[in-house]
Amino acid sequence: MTSIVIQTLIGGIGMGSIYALTALGYSMIYRSMGLINFAHGSVFMIGAYMGVVFYVTLKLNFFIAFPLAILATAALGVVLERVLRPLSRFQMIFMLTGTIAVGIILDNSALLIWGALGVSVPAPFGETPIEFWNIRLTRQIVVILIMAPVIMLILETVLRKSTLGKALRAAAQDGEIASTMGISINRMNAITFAIGSGLAAAAGILVSPIFYVTPSIGWSVAIKGFAAAILGGLGNPVGAMVGGIILGVIESSSALFISSSYKYAITFIVTILVLMVKPTGLISEKTIEKI
Repeated sequence: MTSIVIQTLIGGIGMGSIYALTALGYSMIYRSMGLINFAHGSVFMIGAYMGVVFYVTLKLNFFIAFPLAILATAALGVVLERVLRPLSRFQMIFMLTGTIAVGIILDNSALLIWGALGVSVPAPFGETPIEFWNIRLTRQIVVILIMAPVIMLILETVLRKSTLGKALRAAAQDGEIASTMGISINRMNAITFAIGSGLAAAAGILVSPIFYVTPSIGWSVAIKGFAAAILGGLGNPVGAMVGGIILGVIESSSALFISSSYKYAITFIVTILVLMVKPTGLISEKTIEKI
């Protein structure tokens, strides 16, 4: 029983890492623009398909296909920011509606390009499970457990240490003062959208060998990523990581100890209970607000 519990927790941390990467995209965009990007799930899906294009269709090595797919989706993020930028002059409701419209366009575009049938992505490191101490883990979960924290650590280091990261943080904390210091807010917003889209792509590519890649693959993960961002504290990158891991562990533990039929309900019930006690999330952070 102990080995089953440990295996379940490790699997939960693995899926929680996917939620964390998705939540990071939400949090970064909200932190920078005060905008909840409801097209994020569709960007996740496009990122997964970019992985399919480079890894499955073009048959590139995974370590080449992975960054290329992220870069391609990041470029899409720059385009999306430019499309949504004119709406920044209006009330928040118009920006939210704009992101929903963009998401619908992306979903239907994927449907036209790749069709409704799912694409099966072969695991880049084989299908044979890794076994130790009576614990069996799929190789893809191990890949996720290694690569997702590395990506998050690199991002956190860039945000904290680099000149670009400091400019992004300055623009997010006070755009007017940042502008007087010569920082282009529009450029910072575009870079933030690119990073958020790249994170969604990374999550989509890493999880694609586990699930079929379809035009609807992004919605489920996007909802959980959004819940993770809210749970951790919307606008806080560290909170997004923590919220994602917690959500994944709760989901896997619920499936083991209660029922897999109720795991999603239990996950969101716990999230709601936490927010009732601490509405700003586990790790709140000041963000800009649009009215």
